Amino acid sequence: MPAQSVSSAALADVEQVSGPPHESADQRLSPRDSPAAPHWIPDMTEQAALAMNKPEPELTEIFHDEPIDLKVLDYTRERFLDGAVEDGMRDLLPVLQARRLKSSEPEWAEYVEACLRHPLRELVHQDPFTLRAFAKPRGYAGDADLLDFIYGREEGWPVPADTTDLGQKIFHFTTGSAACEAVRARRGFIADLVDQVAEEFTKPHVLSVASGHLREALLCSMVKRRRFGRYVALDSDPLSLEEVQRCYGSHGVQTHQATIRQLLTQRVELGPFDLIYSMGLYDYLQVPAAQRLTAALFELLRPRGRLLLANFLPGILDVGYMESYMGWKLIFRTRQEMLALAEEIPLAEIRDIRLFAEDNQNIIFLQVTKR
Repeated sequence: MPAQSVSSAALADVEQVSGPPHESADQRLSPRDSPAAPHWIPDMTEQAALAMNKPEPELTEIFHDEPIDLKVLDYTRERFLDGAVEDGMRDLLPVLQARRLKSSEPEWAEYVEACLRHPLRELVHQDPFTLRAFAKPRGYAGDADLLDFIYGREEGWPVPADTTDLGQKIFHFTTGSAACEAVRARRGFIADLVDQVAEEFTKPHVLSVASGHLREALLCSMVKRRRFGRYVALDSDPLSLEEVQRCYGSHGVQTHQATIRQLLTQRVELGPFDLIYSMGLYDYLQVPAAQRLTAALFELLRPRGRLLLANFLPGILDVGYMESYMGWKLIFRTRQEMLALAEEIPLAEIRDIRLFAEDNQNIIFLQVTKR
């Protein structure tokens, strides 16, 4: 369950191959060089706190013909209380997914109200991963601290100390979901690509757009061995960039604070790059902004340079749970919609275009190479 339709926060202020990465142990940063387990912020904005406690409207008769969609909430709660968290979640997710995919927007909004009124919410929000997405302390669901919950499963970072026993069991399930596995696979794929570029180019220049905490750098031998000319982490969130500086500044990684709007208006001078990538940002961008940004980033490439963009594919199993109990809404894209992102790039400047997905078909990648 990883990266809310585009909002002003997402547009101006957002930071988001299967299986574990294939790097050997000596390619990773040593424990001495690795960041300590991240500090998760328990506080939330006043707006989020009010939203969690707002008066709930009356439901309509919309559910009378489909009681199973509500009874599954009762069943899941009973399974949780019996200690069978995994069984409860495995039954809950497909029902929420099916309901989301067959509902109109008003019908789905009504059903989400039902989910949030149900006592199951008090249990699933004991999971710090689910709760942080819902509370949105940074103003949007998929912030860098939230993604650290996903990466922490590989890194061995502990669950927050104040998490209940039930919360830990739910956390283990949610961060092990297919979508979260795809996010970890995405990180590993990017790390492999960065190291590959370091083999193809002498001292390559690399740019991560909406970098978050740049956790892929933990897996890159290029960073460990300083085999790059520049490695720039660009993000609008100063707290994320502080973490990047703390963890990788000593290895030569640079940070640059800028918004997506500034990139679109070309008010950011960054210089040319051999590789530019964005892992989660496009999950929040509507088509016009996404196409303009793609063209703007392509202009920053050197000859033979690559632009790599990632996006979630439609129909993921986690979609209903994410949009209800996590309040986390993504913009999904098909293969054709991913190709359309490159429409504003002059065809004569394109060397080749590639589309590929991770093995479980949750995340798709678009790679455009410059002539």
